[in-house]
Amino acid sequence: MEPIIRTVSLTLEPPTPSDKRADRERFLDALRIKTGDLSFDISTDLLRELPAILRNHNFSVSATLGYLGDTARILSLSEGKACAVAVDIGTTNIAASLYDMNTGEKIGYREVENPQIAEGTDVLTRMHIAMNGKGAELHQLLMEGVNGAIMDLCTACSFHPSAVSGVAIAGNTVMTHFLLDFPVHNLPVEPYIPVAHHIGFISPGDIGLRMNPEGIVYVFPNTGSYVGGDIVAGILSSGLSKEEKPCLLIDVGTNAEIVLGCRDWIMVGAGAAGPALEGGISAIGMRAVDGAICGVEIDRQTYEITLRTIRSSEPKGICGSGMIELVAELYGSGLLDAKGALAPSGSAAGRIIEEGGIRGFLLHGDGKKRLVIWNPDIDNFMRSKAAMFASLQVMVSSVGLAFSNVGKVFVSGAFGTGIDAGKAASIGMVPEMGGDRIHPIGNSSLRGAEMLLLNRHLVSAIEKICGMVTYREMNTDGEFMRQFPAGLFIPHTDPDVLKG
Repeated sequence: MEPIIRTVSLTLEPPTPSDKRADRERFLDALRIKTGDLSFDISTDLLRELPAILRNHNFSVSATLGYLGDTARILSLSEGKACAVAVDIGTTNIAASLYDMNTGEKIGYREVENPQIAEGTDVLTRMHIAMNGKGAELHQLLMEGVNGAIMDLCTACSFHPSAVSGVAIAGNTVMTHFLLDFPVHNLPVEPYIPVAHHIGFISPGDIGLRMNPEGIVYVFPNTGSYVGGDIVAGILSSGLSKEEKPCLLIDVGTNAEIVLGCRDWIMVGAGAAGPALEGGISAIGMRAVDGAICGVEIDRQTYEITLRTIRSSEPKGICGSGMIELVAELYGSGLLDAKGALAPSGSAAGRIIEEGGIRGFLLHGDGKKRLVIWNPDIDNFMRSKAAMFASLQVMVSSVGLAFSNVGKVFVSGAFGTGIDAGKAASIGMVPEMGGDRIHPIGNSSLRGAEMLLLNRHLVSAIEKICGMVTYREMNTDGEFMRQFPAGLFIPHTDPDVLKG
């Protein structure tokens, strides 16, 4: 393990009449001998502390080092555990992991709602707000969320935030701009130009992170308006860029990004297929948290329904994987036609109801509350599933491949939380691929940031990935628009295209 943060204990030779090296040079010479590293950087603030620390501890000292590529920076001269945090900044949620950098152990995890939601649930709304003079406020809201997650982790693990000496952050391009308090005015208008692609290492004070002020912060690079650091981190964590055979990475959150590539080339496409899978389909849509319905089974004879919820809690709503299974089960039971319309009310032992001329399916009712998915909610889902498959189809065919030529399919984001690949394929959301080719990988953006904390040499791998990426805009792609309507049917107007 060669982490981005490490602690080194040193015992220095005291000064003598024949050895009058300055404290700084004596200290750095000892570091070079102990670590084998050649280049170090130490701030004037730490230099002011160095003489007293050396003399009060018989010239023994513990140094926390942070690695910024070829240079190591001294981050602390105090004893104690060094820790670091990996952060994934999503449009909806902020996820963070705390690591003990001396052992490489993951000792804490937190997921909180992105406070920017109070100003708008989607990035376009937030960009519009920022363009009207409230960019600084959106930056502050985001930092409240990030700092709050770090504080919660430190409190739970009995650390002071000053012990956090390193942070690796991945987010989409817009979230990265808000993180850095960059103007977003040019992101939503053609030709969609970010302020910067490559940020690299910054200081905590640059963005207001509450941690060791001498610490280092790595911000994952973006490669375009819709290919952010979260996708770069996902490619890194999936291993797609090392695969010999072309593979797919499907990352669906608030938006959908699809990566197709291997060790020789990478193509990324983005589109708006995600909200239905993050809880945005209806009043009972929710994230994959306690109480979310994540699995559905309907008995084909009795229409009896069996629900699975996260942590087996009382049903509170339905998340993305639950919605996929519900639509697949309704269709398989004959309660939903190929266009996504529910059967007449009264079917399925009273499960299908009708109010105001709109049909719905009663998922759960206990006398106090009921959970109903209405036909307009299913229509929203149908559009999302059509966009998903059309994006996959266009991406694969655009490089002269068929689904049968694709090796592994990595599934992350909200879409990758407990997905049943067979049921997703049965309604035409993904191609019909064997289960051995589908690899759910959870939050690949967070995992990429975690990997960097534990392996500082991955900075060069990240740069290589960025140089390989080619972006394809899906929402304005003519072929995407031609294929999209065919996916608005279950499973598809041409089922043969689903075969992988």
